[in-house]
Amino acid sequence: MTVPTPESQTPPAPGEPQRIDPRSVTVGRIAGWIFVVILAFISLPALLVALVFADGTREFIGIAIGTLAVLAFLGLVALAAHIRPLWRYRYTRYKVDPYGIQIASGRFFRQVITVPHARVQHIDVLQGPLERRFDLANIVIYTAGTTHSAVRLSGLAHPVAIELRERLVKERGLDAV
Repeated sequence: MTVPTPESQTPPAPGEPQRIDPRSVTVGRIAGWIFVVILAFISLPALLVALVFADGTREFIGIAIGTLAVLAFLGLVALAAHIRPLWRYRYTRYKVDPYGIQIASGRFFRQVITVPHARVQHIDVLQGPLERRFDLANIVIYTAGTTHSAVRLSGLAHPVAIELRERLVKERGLDAV
């Protein structure tokens, strides 16, 4: 399961579906592993203290089984933290055309969101600390309506996100973002 580098990708033609940036896999994995480490630091010390202060054999065995269950759960979360970002990269596409933007995502349950230019209220470009480190950004498109009033597309290269925001604003004819 290798991830292509940004240099190995050829830019798609305008109006063609585009992928998110491959560096988003690395950022997603780092964030996932940080989450796993936090879960481990919260759950494992409590179980170890319970093991130390167990009164009898039955209580000790119950706590030991609980500890093994927590370790198995942490292993599954760690596996998901490693695989999910790659799946998100492989199965997320976006396309900008004269009518608006279309975002398709999902491996098992496919979701396609289309935002026409007429529905765009304003657009934000956001970066967290990890994204700033890897020069990535999220774009959030706020729309008129309630169901998808904030449509998020994460994992874009920061310059691409800025260019996408400017393009959507220019095509919409808004004077401010």
